[in-house]
Amino acid sequence: MREMTLGQRLKRANWLLLGLALVLAGLGVVCVRVASVGKPVDYGAQQLRWVAVGVAACLLTLSVPYMRFVRLRYLLYAAGLLLLAAVLVIGVGGANSNVQRWIRIGGFKAQPSEFMKVIMVIVLAGYIRYETRYRRFRGLAFPFALTLVPVLLIMRQPDLGTALLLIPLLFVLLYVAGARPHHLGIVALGGLVAGLLLYFIPGLMGEYQKNRVRVFLMQNSQDTAILRNLGHQLHNSKTVVGSASALGEGTGDDAAEAVQFLPERHSDFIFPVLLTVLGSVGMTVFLLLYLLFVWLLLRTALRVREPAGRLLAVGIATLFACQATVNMAMTVGLLPIVGMPLPFLSYGGSSLLTSFVALGLVLNVGADHPVEFGRGDFD
Repeated sequence: MREMTLGQRLKRANWLLLGLALVLAGLGVVCVRVASVGKPVDYGAQQLRWVAVGVAACLLTLSVPYMRFVRLRYLLYAAGLLLLAAVLVIGVGGANSNVQRWIRIGGFKAQPSEFMKVIMVIVLAGYIRYETRYRRFRGLAFPFALTLVPVLLIMRQPDLGTALLLIPLLFVLLYVAGARPHHLGIVALGGLVAGLLLYFIPGLMGEYQKNRVRVFLMQNSQDTAILRNLGHQLHNSKTVVGSASALGEGTGDDAAEAVQFLPERHSDFIFPVLLTVLGSVGMTVFLLLYLLFVWLLLRTALRVREPAGRLLAVGIATLFACQATVNMAMTVGLLPIVGMPLPFLSYGGSSLLTSFVALGLVLNVGADHPVEFGRGDFD
């Protein structure tokens, strides 16, 4: 069967999806600029440049048949692991000296763990597409091993948020593909026990990460001195969220002043900045737009019969939904604070580029998916 031309792909692509992504990214540029007031760098201008690069990467991804990425999945996986290993050797940190998550490439810093998220969607979609062993309990060992290797490497940086994001991705894809729920439940129970061991065994989790869990558990304590010392991030974030008005402060000096004491306000804590700018009414509109965006991703999966394409769309929708949920929940105290950007809004070249590449894959699936004649969705 002859492959579609780029013109045909562009004609059949779901441009509403790209349009929503651009609206979200535009809001991100505005909020990052507000968060940059008082900082030595205009992160808003840099974010705008990354949006342009991201759109170009999205269109480039759309131009290549997605099955080519699926066929190259293990090569991509090996390259991703190599980059993650390189971070542990030659990686550099950010403002927090306790972390080592980036590789310097010329004048830029790349974060391989961000790229690994999309690679894992491709790897797992390709594996599940051509295997049936995952429907037996023993057959779960290989996909879990594929996932745990990058999880452990990312945790060594340490980047607990990105590492844990790969776990729900794996569970969702296996469940959608027909893995037995009670098998997944047994594995989930084992994962819970492993998480407890991770917390209680010395040396497996950084002390600052344990402090974030402690702060989350005691955030309603009357001992405000301890909360302000160990949990200043959460304390300041909840203060900003609680102070937001119904109609917002706009993008002027009032908004910049309201968020000036918020840590990492241009990246992981962009949600309180967004709430300050838009207000509760505008935030409701934003949440509806984000829900529409995720729904359109899932609708692409529902309309595609080819298994790999369906899994790619479901996996990417899972990434966006989980990241947004965790990011917003942690800033208001519903989850412990972890390093988790809000897709399309938080500052960061790697995060923004990865988000647009992931979107390009879904556009690709929706525009050009081969016809399948199997009896079931994953035959």
